Amino acid sequence: RALEHGLAPCRGLPGVVDVRVLGAIGVVEMERIDELGALRARFVEQGVFVRPFGNVIYLTPAFTISPDELATLTQAVVAVVGEY
Repeated sequence: RALEHGLAPCRGLPGVVDVRVLGAIGVVEMERIDELGALRARFVEQGVFVRPFGNVIYLTPAFTISPDELATLTQAVVAVVGEY
């Protein structure tokens, strides 16, 4: 639920096709991602390691992730997608 809640603000952002969560897997599907490396670098600048591929930002956080760490991860995704 925390992953779903954390990624929900991505819904309706320009360029976002879908946001979905199944168990501990979260996906923000984009219309397109032109420069994967640049997007990956923005995530690192936000303090998280997210490796987008194709047109998908795919999260599989560890089951041992703390609530604060998960919040940091999802907030970084929302911030970077919002800039994109």
